[in-house]
Amino acid sequence: MQTAATSIARSATRSMRIIALPLTPPSKPVNGKAAEHLTYYHFITPPENTTKTTWSKWIVAKASDLWAGFGKAPEGNWKRRAFLYGERLIDRLEFEELALKSLDPSLGPKLSNIVHPAGKEKAASVKIPLVYPPSACTSPLPHLQTLLEKRAPRHKKGFIMWLAVSPLTAPFALIPIIPNFPFFFCVWRSWSHYRAYKASQYLEGFLKQGAIVPETSPALDGIYAKYAPRSIPAPTSAAEKPPPPSEHTPHPESKSESESDPRHESEDQSRTADATHETPRLLLTKEAVPELEKLLDLPEGSTFAADVYRALEQARLRLEGGQRKA
Repeated sequence: MQTAATSIARSATRSMRIIALPLTPPSKPVNGKAAEHLTYYHFITPPENTTKTTWSKWIVAKASDLWAGFGKAPEGNWKRRAFLYGERLIDRLEFEELALKSLDPSLGPKLSNIVHPAGKEKAASVKIPLVYPPSACTSPLPHLQTLLEKRAPRHKKGFIMWLAVSPLTAPFALIPIIPNFPFFFCVWRSWSHYRAYKASQYLEGFLKQGAIVPETSPALDGIYAKYAPRSIPAPTSAAEKPPPPSEHTPHPESKSESESDPRHESEDQSRTADATHETPRLLLTKEAVPELEKLLDLPEGSTFAADVYRALEQARLRLEGGQRKA
């Protein structure tokens, strides 16, 4: 496993890689589309060139330092309270958006390397590995494509909406001492949606050119096998229990006309196909995160652990919510 980690880390310094971490088993396909399942995508890009800093990155760095300073304020201070409340808001954001937002297209390969300005394809000189555990899922490429198709318009709409709302918060600036938190929140949400939207466009471009290539990882398989949790128990109710046999119940050996109907045979086949899909459950526990960090050999200061913890918690809540609705 150490060799695999070294391989992934060394490759990350040369090129971009996508790590797919399935959180739940896939559900059945709908209308021929890829099966839905919760997957966290982590993007590994080459190190940033610190000699060149754009004004946008400078602003983001300053804002991050300012926010981190709020977190270091004494307990009970309004800065500390604002920081804790803001972190709770971040935890409620969908992990898919946070994952896309974390991708900086300027650090990855250029789409122009495989597409001419006129739109003609060049030779496929760029390949982006999509690393995944084969025991947990099949190739995540169709799922990634479906995810981006859904996310791109949503983040474009969110970017425009929050940007339009931000001027309405100007009156809050009249309040002395306390910063205009509503304005900063609106701007931050707009920026977050913009980053996720641009990342979606960037990835869609490489998908169309066939530059994202699935790649199995036995090392990830080992972690999934080691930290597989128990299945979440499915809810039971009185309505789900079969009724007791009565005098009107036909004998098991006798077959009614309806049972020999081809329509009933197709229904039985459909139920059999549905049974092949696993019951909703998590595929990983939080104890797997430190070992995943070690495998990927992430740089110091990486938010990978916090992002995966957040994704696992959201996946758990979504599964429980889905079972309550069932």
